Amino acid sequence: MSNQHYDAIVIGSGLGGLTAGALYAQQGKRVLVIERHDKFGGAATVYNRKHLDIEVGLHELCGFGHLDLLPQVWHQLKLDKRVERLPVPTFFAVKKSGSPQQQVMPEGWNEAKAAALRLFPTQKRGILRYFQILHEIRSNIFNFVNAKKTKWWWLRNGPIMPLKFRAMFKYNKMTVSQLFQDLFGDDEDIKFYLAANIGYYSDRPQELSALFYAIAQGSYHEGGGYYIKGGSQKLSDALVDIIKENGGEALIRRTVTEILLDEHGRVQGVTHEKNLTIGKRRDPKDKLPRSDYAPLVFGNAAPNILQAMLPKDKQAAFMQPYEGRPLSPALWVLFVGMDRDPREFGVTDYATFVIPEHCKNFNDYANFKTAFAELPGQTMPGYVFTDYSKLDTGLNTKSRHFAVLCGIDDMDNWQHLSEEDYYAKKAAWEKALLNDLDRQFPGLGQHIVFHEMGTARTMNEYLNTPSGATYGFAQNAPFIQSKPPTTRTSVPGLFLASAFGSHGGGFVGAILSGANAAKQAQKWEARQPSPATITAAPQAV
Repeated sequence: MSNQHYDAIVIGSGLGGLTAGALYAQQGKRVLVIERHDKFGGAATVYNRKHLDIEVGLHELCGFGHLDLLPQVWHQLKLDKRVERLPVPTFFAVKKSGSPQQQVMPEGWNEAKAAALRLFPTQKRGILRYFQILHEIRSNIFNFVNAKKTKWWWLRNGPIMPLKFRAMFKYNKMTVSQLFQDLFGDDEDIKFYLAANIGYYSDRPQELSALFYAIAQGSYHEGGGYYIKGGSQKLSDALVDIIKENGGEALIRRTVTEILLDEHGRVQGVTHEKNLTIGKRRDPKDKLPRSDYAPLVFGNAAPNILQAMLPKDKQAAFMQPYEGRPLSPALWVLFVGMDRDPREFGVTDYATFVIPEHCKNFNDYANFKTAFAELPGQTMPGYVFTDYSKLDTGLNTKSRHFAVLCGIDDMDNWQHLSEEDYYAKKAAWEKALLNDLDRQFPGLGQHIVFHEMGTARTMNEYLNTPSGATYGFAQNAPFIQSKPPTTRTSVPGLFLASAFGSHGGGFVGAILSGANAAKQAQKWEARQPSPATITAAPQAV
């Protein structure tokens, strides 16, 4: 493995980095992807354990409405020719713990509105206003982002911005809790129904931006939810294929240790080495560090990870824009394999949100993550049970049914434990959660043939995110800030292509961050005084 020259290097292979790399490769650029694990995709991967295909991250992929930005990226990469999107049959169901009844939130804007009106007829005025607000916010944001903001645009629209984008300004500083209180008062049941999936975005509705919530939740209602047939790994691999088909390369089991800068402080490449903790092959030559060169680097990682790769005199300036920004919550997951179809035990919907008995107030979602602070007792956390057998996923076709329990977690619940205590506590909670699942759907527990749990600590170790933050930075109010998240960094040629460089977390946020990183990189490259081509291997400083 000799030193190579590329047009761009991608550190990490999550969807943000792969999107940036694929879009850049489409422009005729040679791209190198370096991944420390043995699979590409980060959270968008599928692995096999005991003859069970396990989907790591994807429950539903939204963002395909006519007021969404994702379709622009999706069509540019021609991804519908490479992967198949399976429509999710219903948005979700809500189940109060111990109750046999479930309230279903259907797919479709009009269908969701009609269902809410049927279940909560006394809240008609609030429900109609709720859906109107979601639409107004989404329309404002879409038109603002897509406007060609020339000097004349700002001169013409600047004075009337609060009027032209009224909803965007009105709800910018409002939280979801405040919005719901204004619309529905103390009726907590309708809040649980409309936003049972609040954990897709945050653990604290009293801090979550109403603007961000409207964009994301409205996207599900308008454009629907989708699963990638064959698993999220298919999407990751499709992006890698685009890079390779355009002359690029993608390496696994390699860890980047240093981002190389020239004498002017500009990116000139990276140094990476074999990750000896992954895989069984031990080629002595692979143990040697290797440097590859490019004038652009897309960092598909949390800022603190990239900071450690930079020279010490560049680290403070690089981290300055991210200091003090609160992190998103972490998640826990419990993968479950069964030898019987869950529908036989009353599982009627693709995603069922179980609300525990002690959760009386919508703001109690903030307490879900504290349940794991102690060993299992009387207090259980809320969770979503996703039954993948409701779709023709292309996975687990040999009499095996796959499902996932997932909820909010906190690194403080696990990080100070010894290895022995950590695994003992995790095993105790695994048993308690499976018992609770059997209580919700009697008889299901007897047919579980496989289970494996991941915690915030797992997210931290596998995804390399601070405190296991799954969605990047928290999407708190105010949403539009004086210093918003950006893919540009203080290091010329280094761009952040991950959920941490986006206004939105999750898969859609990561993809859009990668797309923006590629766009900003092209602008930066166009401003350089000479073609960004390196003809001789420079030295690190």
